[in-house]
Amino acid sequence: MTPFFSLKTAAAAAVLSLCMNASAQTASAGLVGDYKLASSTTVPASTWGYSKGRISIKQLDDQHLLILFACEWKREPKAACGDHYFAQQRDDGLYLQDMNTDALRLYFDPATRKLTLISRGYDAKQSVRHDIFSATSAPLSDTALLRRMKREQANASDKENLRVFGPYQKRDYQNNRIEFQHQAQTPR
Repeated sequence: MTPFFSLKTAAAAAVLSLCMNASAQTASAGLVGDYKLASSTTVPASTWGYSKGRISIKQLDDQHLLILFACEWKREPKAACGDHYFAQQRDDGLYLQDMNTDALRLYFDPATRKLTLISRGYDAKQSVRHDIFSATSAPLSDTALLRRMKREQANASDKENLRVFGPYQKRDYQNNRIEFQHQAQTPR
């Protein structure tokens, strides 16, 4: 005979797990959308920043997101500027792929729908860049950013990348979690 308290504990754990998973799914769903560059600053001050930028986050399946990034450098507007990342939703959070993301941190504030990217440079000054993106519903009309966004979409689904790195579902997502900012509760 199974003791009653172990059934009750198991049921409570199952409910908690379902709630955490639903909460995590809601969090990643709140991230889906388009974001425009609001500011790009570096410490120490330099031209290692963006004059324009756009991020598009798409839901691929119930566990994965695709983050497309198109930008324009302040110091070299015609240079290639963009990237794409995959992210995986797990019970303990949303993680970026473990590929070319070591120097990148991503923060999302659900209350304001602001996305912050913090990038560490490998230059002699050990520069740090803070890029803040705000949610937008305006269509992307800048031709350079539009072209770069299409290139990143093509790179994300490129057959050669798939052959070399494998499908996004099989990649590692362990080291770099996307941090969701929480508003502090004021005591009453």
